Amino acid sequence: MVSKLTKFFVLTAAAAALAGCSTSKHEPMPLVKITQAISADTVWSKSLSSADGFLVPAVYDDVVFAAGGKTLSRMNARSGEVEWSVSFDSPITAGVGSDGYVTAVGLEDGTLQVVDAEGKVSWSKKLTTDLASPPVVAQGLVIVRTLDTRVSAFEASSGDEEWIYQKNQPALTVRLPTGMLAHDTVLFVGQPNGHVVILDIPTGKAVFEFSIAQSKGITEVERLVDVVGYPAFSQDLVCAAAYQGAVTCIDSQNGQTRWSQPLDAVAGPAIDEDNVYGVAVNGEVKAFYRESGEERWTNKEMLYRRLSAPVVVPGAVAVGDAEGYVHLLSPRTGEEIGRLRLSGPVVTAAQPFSSGAIFQTSKGDVAYIATR
Repeated sequence: MVSKLTKFFVLTAAAAALAGCSTSKHEPMPLVKITQAISADTVWSKSLSSADGFLVPAVYDDVVFAAGGKTLSRMNARSGEVEWSVSFDSPITAGVGSDGYVTAVGLEDGTLQVVDAEGKVSWSKKLTTDLASPPVVAQGLVIVRTLDTRVSAFEASSGDEEWIYQKNQPALTVRLPTGMLAHDTVLFVGQPNGHVVILDIPTGKAVFEFSIAQSKGITEVERLVDVVGYPAFSQDLVCAAAYQGAVTCIDSQNGQTRWSQPLDAVAGPAIDEDNVYGVAVNGEVKAFYRESGEERWTNKEMLYRRLSAPVVVPGAVAVGDAEGYVHLLSPRTGEEIGRLRLSGPVVTAAQPFSSGAIFQTSKGDVAYIATR
């Protein structure tokens, strides 16, 4: 008999294949010639081991924590100099989460590993299943979400379990990059049912839940509306996006929905002072006016190039693609105004830093790209 968990993994893999079907049926759109209207430079690039899965660097002040293969490294964010590295017995498949002092990653064998500011292992914990997203370190806790939808919090210094939050496990889910977002004392967690739940970090209690998208269709696949990527927070606005769903923004002060627009999202949104940006499964990049939600522009010049989540950098919004290109788009028009290439596919979210962002390729290279 196939166990419930085994069935979950099989269906997850099937959903992942379905999620990628839009790209497998179409050749990536050839790159168009552009006028380089913004200068973008690779300030530094460091080669780590290959980054299997959805590895995301963590940036705290002037420090970058990045993982590749079995190794976690701490680097100076301005120079790329490696300050320390620590290796584990199993490949790192989820991470990185850090508050600058405590850093956590998930291993292929289902173990959560936590290291201190000097790179020494503080404690480890065998989890119920693999991690579904990078850990979050906040309020003295290391918080993880596993594939069985369980969110667990451990005391950062000792590893003692503090609380568990879990909803019903879905039969089918999309295996796309996801993440949790901590802000002050609350944690935003996207759910496979198209909702975002807000947890009180000290207690793990749900304080609010809001809908991103509603299921439609007849089959389980058609009704998938998993929240993908990271929720985005900016001032009084919280936005999230769902696969086969929408991008929805709520008022962080009162929980009221500001607006919602249809979007078959492949990644979480990004927000700047004027716009909310989203990326669709087919490679469309869209900008919506921050206040009204009205569509401002759509860029269709990168269809089927398997784009990463958008990231706001000075003077542009950037997305990476499966050929390693980083595309810089005008926030006002959506026109591509800059482009450069990294060593391999960019599939995970870049992290804003100083004059640009920190990117990681699936080949394991970590690079700081700055605009001017």
